[in-house]
Formats: sequence, structure tokens, C-alpha cells
Amino acid sequence: MKKLMILACAFLLVFGLTGVAHATTINYLYDVDGNNFTSPYSGVTVETFDESSLLWNWTGNGQILTGDVTGVASAPFGVSEKDTTRYVSVPLNANNEPQSVNVSNLLGTYNYFGLWWGSVDTYNTLTFYNGSTEVASFGGTAITTPNAANGDQTAPSTNLYVNFLNLPWFDSFMMTSTQYAFEADNIAIGRVPEPTTLLLLGFGLLGLVGLRRKE
Repeated sequence: MKKLMILACAFLLVFGLTGVAHATTINYLYDVDGNNFTSPYSGVTVETFDESSLLWNWTGNGQILTGDVTGVASAPFGVSEKDTTRYVSVPLNANNEPQSVNVSNLLGTYNYFGLWWGSVDTYNTLTFYNGSTEVASFGGTAITTPNAANGDQTAPSTNLYVNFLNLPWFDSFMMTSTQYAFEADNIAIGRVPEPTTLLLLGFGLLGLVGLRRKE
């Protein structure tokens, strides 16, 4: 009975802690595809915008572009030069009004999101939804802190691959900008375990192995 109680406590400790550790974390790890930044995680789905059709359902304002477009968008800056492949820009803001792109039909719910975010500005906002409920939102300032989200078109601090880990489960997202522009490429979604969750689970399993050896 005592051993059963110890086992039960071990499971409660591991899974209780993983339940509490629910805060989204952001890192800037990346893989390189030519000169371009892309997701470093395996098993994720990546929209490169280079195929004839898009992976998900895109509605709202915005345009798929290649290269810089004066007064509209600046391609994300990569390893040593600007993105020469296709990318998404929000908005085409002819009337100087806030614009957004809503992306749905992701074919599931996910806790990981990554994107190559170009010329990060304070007026860029990325919002996640589960159904009609907003579950998380991040502005440009949250991404580049302590550096300024000043829209620099070539600085490494404002042209980087951003990974959001342990997001609340989402099934759609929205990119919004109140000025020119919100540019992104190689947008990735998936289910990626939080590193601390894996560590806690590992400790729990080691504890169970130790208990069995003492029997």
C-alpha cells in the first residue's frame, strides 16, 4: 500500500506541475533554408507561400508578395539578404486603416506557432483563437524586448524567426497591422512539447524506475 501511495504521489507531482506550467514561452531558434529562416522543429506544418495554393483558409486584407514593394511592404531579411521567395504582407493599407488577415481551417488544434517575422513594428499584432474565443495575443513590442520594435528592415533584432511554445490550444490566428506593414514567411503550426514538461516527465519516470528497483 505504501508503494502504491508513493507511485500515486509521483504521478500527481509530475502531471500536476505540467498542468501548472502553462505559460507561453518565446524563443528565436531557427533552421536555415538557403538564405531564409524557418522552423527548427520537426513534425510541424510550414506555409512557405511558394506553392500555387495556400495550405489554410486565408481571408481579409493582405497580399502574397515577392521582394520589396515601395510604400507597401519590405521582404523579411534573412541570413545575409532579403527574402527572395514569396511572403505574406498585411496590410495593403491604401486608406490608412487597420487591416488584418484571418487564417482558419488549420485541420486541428495546436500549441506551437512559428514565423519568420520581418521588420517587427510596435503596430504588428498576432492573435490566436480557439473557436471564437481569443486565447493569446502578442504585439511587436513583446517580441523584440529589450530591443526596440522599430521596423528596421535589415536589423537582426527585428528580422528573426519567432517560436511560440506552449500556447493555449488554438485552431485559427489573425495577423493585424495599423500601418505598413506586417510581413512574415515560413509560418509553422504544430504540437511541440514544452521542454520543462519533458524534463518533469523524465524525472517522474526515473523516480518510478528507482521504486521498482527497490522492490
